[in-house]
Amino acid sequence: MLLALQLVRGFLVGVAGLLPGLCGSTLLVLFGLYRPLTAALARPFTDFRGNLRRFGPFFLAAGLGVLAGSRLLATLFARHEVPTLYLFMGFMLGVLPDLFQHARRAGRHPAGWLAFAALFALCLGLAALQDRLIPRDTPIQSHWGVWLAAGAGIGIGAIVPGASVAFLLIYFGVYAPLLDGVAGLDPRILLPVGLGAAATILLFARAAHWLFQTAEGPATRGVLGLVAGSLWLVFPGWPSGRQGLLCLLLLALGFGFSAFLNRIGPKPVPG
Repeated sequence: MLLALQLVRGFLVGVAGLLPGLCGSTLLVLFGLYRPLTAALARPFTDFRGNLRRFGPFFLAAGLGVLAGSRLLATLFARHEVPTLYLFMGFMLGVLPDLFQHARRAGRHPAGWLAFAALFALCLGLAALQDRLIPRDTPIQSHWGVWLAAGAGIGIGAIVPGASVAFLLIYFGVYAPLLDGVAGLDPRILLPVGLGAAATILLFARAAHWLFQTAEGPATRGVLGLVAGSLWLVFPGWPSGRQGLLCLLLLALGFGFSAFLNRIGPKPVPG
């Protein structure tokens, strides 16, 4: 029974890892797995065999969730890009109320708003450098640096609850190719993304735990800046006619679902 529950949770975390606003780390918090998992990742070789027995099935199921979710999301994004973006925006907006409350409880610090402004400005700066960061003269699948950076962003979302960088991937035009590459098991994408994600998780797990323990307010406001900047970048405009009504419904649906997930469990950013 416990094994089945672990497999189901791992599958859901894998799918959520692909969704802006529903990063896998948020579900880890809700499932009560965030602290033990990040503790294991911070010191992976302290009890390697024990950690492998405890979390091996979970990671296997998460991998299957990523594969299954990528196929579905690739189809939705290719056929219904604008409505899908509104659903994603709803997911992300649903995280904001809880993040605001948590930042308020953490206290007001000048460093917190500085972190907010810095990460918001970082999003805008990345947007200004888009053409330089991602050259257009060769197929995007050939840019290992791009996919290493994408994997690093996914790794950050995996260990920092609420910090989803998927909207940045959408803005730079790598989200849809990422989904296609994962669904098609393209090694040109899977290898650098996997390396970037694994290296970031292993290197940053201990730092993330320390950061939210010692500088909770600035860290939470930094996440808010990242979310706000990402939302501003990918807003696709307001569609007309029936599609506008559909987008409004999907925005509300995404917001309600994401807000519900954040209400039923522990707070999204652990202290």
